Amino acid sequence: MTDDSTAPRRAPGRWPASVLLAAKRLIGSAYRALAGFGWIWIGRMPPAEEAGELRGPPPGHPERLRSTPLTSVERALERRLTT
Repeated sequence: MTDDSTAPRRAPGRWPASVLLAAKRLIGSAYRALAGFGWIWIGRMPPAEEAGELRGPPPGHPERLRSTPLTSVERALERRLTT
């Protein structure tokens, strides 16, 4: 039996630094990939009955306070959205 006193020693029950670094890189890469696809949620998702229906801006919102007429492009978009 040989005693290898030149090998780096670590405390029992601890992971080597190289394994921790690899895990950190893997988790970071997975997080960036999921964030790129829009799959990152913070907290739990609300049940469908709590989510409610999506509506336009409330009365008094700047998008509802328009005094200028719509352009031809805006009228075409409005027709597509309301039909």
